[in-house]
Amino acid sequence: MLNRVPDYYESFCCLAGECPHTCCEKWEVVIDEETACRYFEESGPLGDKLRAVLQADEEGAFCFPLDGGRCPFLDEENLCEIHRKLGEDATSVTCREHPRFIEDYGSFREVTLSASCPAAGALLLGTEAPLTFAEMETAEPEEEGDEWLAYLLPLRDRMLDMLADRSVPLRRRLRDLLLLAREAQLALEEEREADLPALAEIWQAPRTWQAAGEGLTVPHGLRFLGTLEILDGDWPELLRQAETAVPVPQSEALLERIAVYFAFRYLLKTVNDGDLLSRAQLVAFAVLTVERLAAVCGLPEALRRFSCEIEHNGENLEALLWAFQWEEALSCTALLRELSW
Repeated sequence: MLNRVPDYYESFCCLAGECPHTCCEKWEVVIDEETACRYFEESGPLGDKLRAVLQADEEGAFCFPLDGGRCPFLDEENLCEIHRKLGEDATSVTCREHPRFIEDYGSFREVTLSASCPAAGALLLGTEAPLTFAEMETAEPEEEGDEWLAYLLPLRDRMLDMLADRSVPLRRRLRDLLLLAREAQLALEEEREADLPALAEIWQAPRTWQAAGEGLTVPHGLRFLGTLEILDGDWPELLRQAETAVPVPQSEALLERIAVYFAFRYLLKTVNDGDLLSRAQLVAFAVLTVERLAAVCGLPEALRRFSCEIEHNGENLEALLWAFQWEEALSCTALLRELSW
């Protein structure tokens, strides 16, 4: 099976006990059924502790509830007691895969490293070179993918190329991304998905394009984020500070890498529901929001916080995608106005 990964993927190494923001805090640890069965059979004091801690919800899903905001198996050295005593294979799938986001499309798989992870974020923002993606073959058998993939892949490739074109200012590239996505969304809604490869090939950005009105999407967006479920208690205050903070110039090359990170991860997921435009809006919104937050806490921390609050909370992500469709202040037109302001 073909696997696509960001070019820094092989350089990733977990910081373990040295991580300043361990993934074993704040999030309940989800335990897959196979691992839970192993814990029920584990002997000795550790087995007793595993069974005492393990809980199941109404639907039968297992997890380790947090103890003082920490996984109950996170020791005083910020290391996993299960990993240390039983080995990595004894940890849950969630723990083994984090910070990897894995999307299996049948005939191929794409893996990204979450920007919520300090080590992964450092790799993403550790260079101003264009972000590229490597391909590797594994022995895993391929499965038949959705027929839309053949139409969406050329379109996403064109969008990634547009975002990487440094002869054009980044805000204009984000504007063009939205304009192309808007045309492609119309084709999807009219069941002309087979036209997408041709559209990707022939589409030309307008030489001049201006949205009338003042750009206010970022302030509205910051306030909207404050209404969602909160992971860190200081997130609302950070959003309030960013709303009034004087913008601080950020590296356009690093903002571009952030845009490409989000585009690679989300645009192809249109295959699941046909909603391309909202995901393109997510790309632009993420860059604009992280850029504004960076005025308060710096670019790496701004990206980490946004990723934690949005990428790791399915309900928050769905609420944001919904808002792009139904909240006028976060609409495609509003974002285009922001990018032209």
